Amino acid sequence: MAASVSAAAPPLAPAAAHPAASSPTAATPSVLVLAPARPPRDDVAGPAPAQPRPASSAPSSTRAAGTGAGGAFYQAERVISVGQLLSTESSCTATVVSSSTGSVAVTAAHCVFWPAAGPMAGAFPSHGWVRLEQFIPGRTGDRTPYGRWQIERAWVDSRWRDTGDIAYDVAFLRISPQRGRSVQDVVGSQGIAFTTPAAGTAVTALGYPVEAPFDGRTLRRCFTSAAAIDPSSDNALTMPCAMTPGASGGPWLTGFNPGTGAGTIVAVTSFHDDTGLLSARSLGDIGYALYQAADQNSGAGPNSGAGQNSAA
Repeated sequence: MAASVSAAAPPLAPAAAHPAASSPTAATPSVLVLAPARPPRDDVAGPAPAQPRPASSAPSSTRAAGTGAGGAFYQAERVISVGQLLSTESSCTATVVSSSTGSVAVTAAHCVFWPAAGPMAGAFPSHGWVRLEQFIPGRTGDRTPYGRWQIERAWVDSRWRDTGDIAYDVAFLRISPQRGRSVQDVVGSQGIAFTTPAAGTAVTALGYPVEAPFDGRTLRRCFTSAAAIDPSSDNALTMPCAMTPGASGGPWLTGFNPGTGAGTIVAVTSFHDDTGLLSARSLGDIGYALYQAADQNSGAGPNSGAGQNSAA
């Protein structure tokens, strides 16, 4: 089924970061949306300032230790394709996915467009296209060994833009090349699938959580041997996970090899609830339409229009 796609080339601005908790919705009272968090600062060492959030939104340490839900530090060769997506006001996570252009990444829609309606609307400081600044793949502490990449354009489903319905909380990005090389040439990519995995599937979630107890500068991992599906939240995938704001848009991977860091992205982190469950939006038909749009060549050369158009 074709989806109506809304796109913008976000203007580039100075410094940034994104994501997490806020008020519950009437339809799903336990949902806490992933709202903007203060970006980690690059000019000082040490963790970013903590932002207040409900203690109940993270699982207990006992539960986390038994389920792979603690958000432990994680590194492997192929996860350098996962990185931090920064704006002047927020920090999210995005991942380079395999594509013909080598320039496509996936994240959450609420990382690139803040709608005026829907359950997440009250969590955002403003409404409209987020002024994305840069994508930092493979960030480890203050080191950015694979560079900082500009975002050329972002795509969201028009129904996300118009209604803020969490069923459409998926976005794709086109990342501008550097020195004639695509981001995929430099950091590789993860596989991608547009079918929803069955309940009970083993899934790994990755992200750059910003708020305490995390530092916003290191990749973290949660995993479960059996993800659940929540019919009350448009069949979102769920797992226990302690990751905080900043993890929004992070990949959920099946067939994950923890030794190499390779897998297939089937969903992206969208929201959490007050029991410590993290939820993700499957890519599905909506994601496929956005992916196709992002992977099309502009026809005017690899650098055409990068950072030139205002968000609309």
